[in-house]
Amino acid sequence: MEINKNYIDEVKDLLEEELKMKGTNYEGLLDYYGLLVLTVGEDCTNEHIHDAWSFWQVETMPQHRSILPFGKLTKEVQDLDEPYRLAVIKVAKRLTKE
Repeated sequence: MEINKNYIDEVKDLLEEELKMKGTNYEGLLDYYGLLVLTVGEDCTNEHIHDAWSFWQVETMPQHRSILPFGKLTKEVQDLDEPYRLAVIKVAKRLTKE
């Protein structure tokens, strides 16, 4: 870890790398997903991911049609959260090994 980086920066960097989000406008979203890494870790669910995304989306596009409770989403929309869930789990596992 770089001298000026703290553990939060490390988590966000690992997520950014895992999700290939470098240079995108999803900085705030990584904050929410990083919180999931540290709080639920390997127990992360697609519902956790959706809730984190919804908090972020309310700040960026509050009228988005998918800002609904997870259970009210179609299966296809719910499945969109899977790659993010897997990334959170992967980063959490990596941090527990360090």
